[in-house]
Amino acid sequence: MKRMKGINTALLTPFTKEGKLDKEALKDHINFLVEKGVHGLYILGTTGEAFLLDKEERKEVAELAVEYADGRVPIFAMIGSIPTSNACELAVHAKEVGVSGIGAITPIYHCVNQQEIKEYYHAIAKSVGEDYPLYLYNLPGRSGSELLPETVTELSKIINIVGIKNSMSDMIRLNNFINKTDDNFDVLQGCDPLILPAMVCGAKGAVSGISNVFPELFVKLYDLTMNENYEEARRIQKLCTEATIILKEGANLAYLKTGVEIRGLKKTYTHKPLLDISEEEIKALRNDMQKILEQI
Repeated sequence: MKRMKGINTALLTPFTKEGKLDKEALKDHINFLVEKGVHGLYILGTTGEAFLLDKEERKEVAELAVEYADGRVPIFAMIGSIPTSNACELAVHAKEVGVSGIGAITPIYHCVNQQEIKEYYHAIAKSVGEDYPLYLYNLPGRSGSELLPETVTELSKIINIVGIKNSMSDMIRLNNFINKTDDNFDVLQGCDPLILPAMVCGAKGAVSGISNVFPELFVKLYDLTMNENYEEARRIQKLCTEATIILKEGANLAYLKTGVEIRGLKKTYTHKPLLDISEEEIKALRNDMQKILEQI
């Protein structure tokens, strides 16, 4: 059973101007990230525009990511969906095509309670069997439903629920997840400016959207932290935070895709209704990115 450790890039999903999946750009981006040393890829999450894709498109991205990574790094697919049957279908497909493991955001839009959240995760875990890892995903600002610490503690007892991606900026909540679960339960930071403090507190790594653009920066942060070189790690974390700010905290995906283009990869587009950024914004982003690259 493979697990998420280190820096796992929350992979962008590239599209053509016409809204079709850009397979060439996807392959090139995966190669870029692997060559820069990321430890894994987390596909079809918030950064991957999963909820702008239908089930068959999500399946295609999963299949291609496995093919293009070619065993060099593990692939984890976010399969969260409603109704629960859709999430289970995507989970089973991910396992069948060779995805290393899955993550699932809490049910979106509807105001579900903790019992409903628990039953959702129970169903997904059961659908893939005890030998296949499932990560919880806590992002209440987007999903509308939050995983409480006591719920995570209970779910962590299920043999193949092996960790959680926590994308809240609340360090108290992250510490609760760490302190209220066993050491073999992997807590991963999903908030890029807080990777260093999260790891010091016991997080196993990060799922990072900004590492699409600056993968080597985040890999360096992880290595420095693991080697307890905290002075240099603080400097690099500061750069990671600056990168997060200039890329609009990853919330505007057009900034991330433009950042990838500035790094020398193919220009790609977001799915509608998301819009591209202006030439003036691109120029400013290019200048800001260069300042960061010069300090890595």
